[in-house]
Amino acid sequence: MRTLFVAALLLSTPALAQTSSAPLNSAPRASAPLQAEPELPATDLLLRYESPALRFRWSLAPEAALEPALVTQMRTEALADRQKTIREADEAFQQAKSGGRPYQTEWLARWKLQAETDQLLSFSTRQYSFTGGAHGNVWLRGIIWDRGAGRRISFGELFSDEKAVMALLKPAFCKALDAERADRRQGQKLQGYTECPDPSAYPIVPVGEGRINQFVVQVPPYEAGPWSEGVYEIALDTSLFEAFLLPRYRPAFTAP
Repeated sequence: MRTLFVAALLLSTPALAQTSSAPLNSAPRASAPLQAEPELPATDLLLRYESPALRFRWSLAPEAALEPALVTQMRTEALADRQKTIREADEAFQQAKSGGRPYQTEWLARWKLQAETDQLLSFSTRQYSFTGGAHGNVWLRGIIWDRGAGRRISFGELFSDEKAVMALLKPAFCKALDAERADRRQGQKLQGYTECPDPSAYPIVPVGEGRINQFVVQVPPYEAGPWSEGVYEIALDTSLFEAFLLPRYRPAFTAP
């Protein structure tokens, strides 16, 4: 089995030259021992299934292998989703077959890394399924993983006062959403889809490289706009909520 190494090797480099104060016969200092991150088989990050009734695809970003407990949880959930989807697809396939109709469904989920810090990892996916009709269905999901505690946490658990944070978040979200709607619609007037939905009903995902500088609210089709407008991803600066960050998470964040 091929093995995926998701590893960061920490190397200490010995001095290239002695200073004038060091004895000529002094022994060089030993380098720090190499420390490897956990190893996981690549197949732990992938699930595949293909039949006349179903095409199933699930994958997890390789950075998740930094936290084996996270991989175990997510893979267990994906296996349960696969078994449930196989059962439902087989039943629908048999019904379609008895009626002389073709049938095959798709189930696709590709988890992507959104943030990696010493304190937190975050991932998101656009889960897609198609069972016929004009178009498929999209579900948006996000995960925040506390690396110190070794568990998932909610968006609200990042803060000392979740209620105060949500009171700040909604007006900022609504303002940014309206600006994005106006940009996409280019002056076109639509019936409906003018009100601001509650952002707490959707995934709110920390985003950043090295340090987190945005929270992205992910809104699926038919919630903020018609299917043709697609997913809305509304980014908000973390500086807006900085005063409420819990001390143990503060090092993961910085103003953009």
